[in-house]
Amino acid sequence: MKNKIVSWYRFLLIILSAIMLVTVIVILNSLRTDEPHLIELFHANIRNTIYIGSFLFFVIVATVYFYLPVHLKRALSHISTVVDDFKKSIYDTDYGLEDKEKILDKEVFAVLNQLIDTRKEIKKNSMGRKAKVYEHYSRITVLMRLVTEGVLIADIKGNIIFINDTLMETFQQLKPETNILTTSYPLEIENNIKKIVMESLKQKKRMEPYQCFIPNLKRHINIDSALVRNEDGAVTGIVLVIQNLDKRKTERKPEKEPERNEG
Repeated sequence: MKNKIVSWYRFLLIILSAIMLVTVIVILNSLRTDEPHLIELFHANIRNTIYIGSFLFFVIVATVYFYLPVHLKRALSHISTVVDDFKKSIYDTDYGLEDKEKILDKEVFAVLNQLIDTRKEIKKNSMGRKAKVYEHYSRITVLMRLVTEGVLIADIKGNIIFINDTLMETFQQLKPETNILTTSYPLEIENNIKKIVMESLKQKKRMEPYQCFIPNLKRHINIDSALVRNEDGAVTGIVLVIQNLDKRKTERKPEKEPERNEG
């Protein structure tokens, strides 16, 4: 049965108008006579009309009060489903528009159809934005993997989101998808890299560039950092750049002794 909400309301209005019309006709016909026995019949007709009209009016009001809200909720539940999918960013649901067109009121179906068309546009734009974001992400990732400096990115909780190969080769204890704040490391990491991450995230401010000596590397390294913020200015993470990690030859060639002139 079609959920014709507008048709139901029109039908009920017609019934109410018919009841009013019949009541008026009965009363007007009863007022045409002055005979005593007809006057008594007149009163009986009015009473019967009032009883019947009141009963029909009660039935219609009860129908409007109880049935139509349920009818309307059932018709609008399809729209509610689409809106809920919008909230959850679900754009692949098949709603079966052909079947809905047969059971829904044309006004409700028109709104549903517009929402689904909007969903298609949102999905198209979302996929385009997602492709561009992934493209930019790939470029940045490749760039950070090619640089000779070590790069580490962590979120506000200390979870390592990205770490390039240069840094992992130098400090093999640092692993992606681990928490730098809760993991125990050798002192060269604890007292330098981890310390800067911890202090920066705790104080919500950038630390000054830091230089430290790493015994295993037999040289000093430079650690610089920057905080990552969202559009509201809240800190969401940190980026570390560690310089002087490349294995450069520091040995000097022995100097040649000056030749002596024998004379």
